[in-house]
Amino acid sequence: MEKIIWQKGYSVGIPKMDAQHQKLIAMINDLIAEQKSVTTPETIADLLTGMMDYTREHFRAEEYLMSEYGYEKKDAHVKLHEEFIRKTLEFCSATGIGPNILSVALLEYLQTWLIDHILKEDMQYKAFFHSRGITFQPD
Repeated sequence: MEKIIWQKGYSVGIPKMDAQHQKLIAMINDLIAEQKSVTTPETIADLLTGMMDYTREHFRAEEYLMSEYGYEKKDAHVKLHEEFIRKTLEFCSATGIGPNILSVALLEYLQTWLIDHILKEDMQYKAFFHSRGITFQPD
């Protein structure tokens, strides 16, 4: 499985969100690197825990902005975030089934979900924020 390479087309035009998306991609790439070596369930669990903690932080930041500016699709977006957390936690609890099986299934899910989510769902808030002339700078 190949690493994810950040592309300009992934940018939502909000530097803070782009930076967080890039960090999530880097975390997935760390999992990809581990998958190419002999990986223990504990290593996967540690990487997943770190990624999940950061993912929750990112989701809170997105959801805060959506609430703050009255994004009309916030509830549906939050449900997608909740589903991602639920499914990823299922992977975390399944680390005992074997690192290779878990890694392939997990990586396919993470890669597909994150890129699809950015390109489909997050691009919708890009248009929303930009239509209001809102720009954000990184912290």
